[in-house]
Amino acid sequence: MKKIGIVGGLGPESTVEYYRGIIEAFKPTYEQLGYPEIGIESVDLHSMVADAQEGAWDKIASMISNRFEILRRGGAELGAIASNTPHKVFDQVQQDTALPLLNIVDAARDHAVQLGVKTLCLLGTKFTMESDFYQKAFHEAGLHVVVPKLEEIDYVQEKLFSEIEFGVIKDSTKDRFISIIDRITADQNIEGVILGCTELPLLLKPEDISLHYIDTTAIHIAKIVERCREE
Repeated sequence: MKKIGIVGGLGPESTVEYYRGIIEAFKPTYEQLGYPEIGIESVDLHSMVADAQEGAWDKIASMISNRFEILRRGGAELGAIASNTPHKVFDQVQQDTALPLLNIVDAARDHAVQLGVKTLCLLGTKFTMESDFYQKAFHEAGLHVVVPKLEEIDYVQEKLFSEIEFGVIKDSTKDRFISIIDRITADQNIEGVILGCTELPLLLKPEDISLHYIDTTAIHIAKIVERCREE
């Protein structure tokens, strides 16, 4: 069973979900396989957001790749970033570490292809929604990704960093997010919603959305578990 190295803390609440989700997946086979070894390097969300706002993505990539090298030297054989936004520099991070990494965007894209959807709405941090790393990956598979209007992007960003990232869930926030999805559905005829921030599943549940529900956290965890079981 492969040892897993996770760079977390970039979404504090979801980092817990990664650990819990991986362990839960192995409970049914615990007597035969045991639990995987998981190493977590937790980094400072506040510092990363400040660097992102300054456009210091090279600094972010260097920081994350250095953390993966620490995990690799500690015995990790497989790595993952427990957050969507840093995947903006995923290729650079992978280039700078010898540890094989699993990309959350690629995993979400492959899941969407299996569902047979063509047009999806992306929700996430402003950094994610205003970048093109999701659009490029999905476009390669013939899928189209749209994002909210600028004022909606600003609203989502504010709620993520003032509430959801800290596990604060409000009905009023959920209602507003759903109204954004409804508006985009009416305007763009989308078939699914990508929860492109690993904390968003805390706010939006499958029953809240009448479209395909692309939970990037759960999809990424499932891919990690699959690879972890490979000999």
